[in-house]
Amino acid sequence: MNDIYERLRNKGWDQENIDKALSIIEKAEDKKSKKIKFLDSIIFWSVLTIAIIGNLIVSIILIPFLLALKGFILYSIIATIGLSFGFFFDLLIRDIENLQKKDVIISNLFIPCLAIINIGYMVKFANYLQSTLQLGNVQHSYILISLVYAVAFMLPYITKEFMLKRKI
Repeated sequence: MNDIYERLRNKGWDQENIDKALSIIEKAEDKKSKKIKFLDSIIFWSVLTIAIIGNLIVSIILIPFLLALKGFILYSIIATIGLSFGFFFDLLIRDIENLQKKDVIISNLFIPCLAIINIGYMVKFANYLQSTLQLGNVQHSYILISLVYAVAFMLPYITKEFMLKRKI
């Protein structure tokens, strides 16, 4: 609510109109039926599940790249995939936050941590495949690749937060 208050104040609204708008928003939230609140929670958990499955799929998709590529090209692809999935995830989470009118901290912490773990395991698996199949590519650092993916994944969220803070 502080965010809405600050936005309205910066747009030139007077205190009376801001208070009226905030009370309307609060009343609307209080008047939500139990069914709507239940549907909101189902939507939240569905989006969280989709994000978890998406992270797992992204991790699996990276295996052929890890087997075939190295250096700048590999890190560019990982960063691009991380940015793309990060933008998608940020969009979903912000929509959910707007529906529920609260911050979704669990998803903002849980999904990136899970992404780092998934990517780390897939890098270890790709390294295992390389040594087992005796491929000529180098063994990759799972910490570095996970870090590149995590930074790229979190960049849209961090950028959006920075932009929202600058607007207020």
